[in-house]
Amino acid sequence: MAQPRLVSLAFFVVILISGAHSATFSFRNNCPFTIWPASLANSDKAALSQTGFQLDNGATVSLDAPPAWGGRMWARQTCSTDSAGKFSCITGDCGTGQVACNGAGGAPPVTLIEFTLQGDGGKDFYDVSCVDGFNLPVLVVPSGGGANCNSTSCPVNVNALCPQELRIVAPDGGVVGCKSACLAFNTDEFCCRGQYGSPDTCKPSSYSQIFKNACPQAYSYAYDDRTSTFTCVGANYDITFCP
Repeated sequence: MAQPRLVSLAFFVVILISGAHSATFSFRNNCPFTIWPASLANSDKAALSQTGFQLDNGATVSLDAPPAWGGRMWARQTCSTDSAGKFSCITGDCGTGQVACNGAGGAPPVTLIEFTLQGDGGKDFYDVSCVDGFNLPVLVVPSGGGANCNSTSCPVNVNALCPQELRIVAPDGGVVGCKSACLAFNTDEFCCRGQYGSPDTCKPSSYSQIFKNACPQAYSYAYDDRTSTFTCVGANYDITFCP
């Protein structure tokens, strides 16, 4: 007599799984130039339907994420295709020679948007990170997830505040990226590794404080969790570059 109950339970589980929320990411470009957003799924997650695409000024592209998706996103800028057909960008380039990143990450410095959907307690976890440096301002706004879901951002052009030793300069002389101190100097202290590999020993530096002062909600160094991680349940997410 137990068999029908097992079948019913299995059917109930299938219904729950099939009804799992699938978030939609809507990317908007408010920058006065074209950008090329990209994404990299975590190693145990499926890729989004587009891992890189062109986004003109004022345009919006929406992508549906699989349930429980996790990964990172960023925008590439100052991109071009050479005579051999190889695509590349001055910031955020993923090295594939194509607009699609196809499982490759973006070369820092880049402003990262990181997501873990349906994580602990069914919550979405998300943040904006300047741990790998900065290239473009960004705003993340959850929609449809309830009153306890907050936006996060790095809305300031940190490139305008960037010390000379951290700058990425385009051929035209413009500053298009700002390295983190870890990326620029590669020391254990700046990179929170070795004897500095814990929250007790890795502290903010004068360099990371530049990012934090400009963008208080964003990660400025590896252990900046307290003010920089946000949660929501059942939301979609609007991601605006140059808000």
